[in-house]
Amino acid sequence: MTSVPNQNSYAQIIELIFENAQESIKYLDGDIKSLNTQLSAVTGFSAALIKFADDLHDRSIILISSLPCNSCSVFKILSLFLLSVAIFVSLGGLLPKDGGEDQIISPIEQVEKCLELSEDEYKLLFIKQYDLDIRSLNNLRIWKAERLLWSGRFFVAAAIVSALNLILSTGLKFLMG
Repeated sequence: MTSVPNQNSYAQIIELIFENAQESIKYLDGDIKSLNTQLSAVTGFSAALIKFADDLHDRSIILISSLPCNSCSVFKILSLFLLSVAIFVSLGGLLPKDGGEDQIISPIEQVEKCLELSEDEYKLLFIKQYDLDIRSLNNLRIWKAERLLWSGRFFVAAAIVSALNLILSTGLKFLMG
């Protein structure tokens, strides 16, 4: 048989919800920081690989009687393009995203709204605020994760195209050599 909760048990439940909301915000904030680190890594690796992609073979490989390797040039250009897109997508994920500013309660607002509240009422007010914060942070986390996924895809595609360039140019050198 269920018992009717008393006022004291509400305070305990409110405390648990309050603590859980705080932990959720800390978790989401840490996850967003991790995504920012990963986005920075993709940006850095892509920028570094642009230098190496610039050194890829292009029309300088001559096939038969001064016929240049156009495929090598296409692979090189495509590789540089994909790396550039990876950089722009990952940088876009690192830039601040609009929204969430209205969810910040200033200390003056807290004094005006909360001075007359009991501790439980105060926590309930912040639980509502934490709920908005959690939704906002979760949306930001999803948005950043999508940018990371797309920048990673462009990075991998650039690596594959660069590898194809190297395979083609090495194979041609071997066959012509």
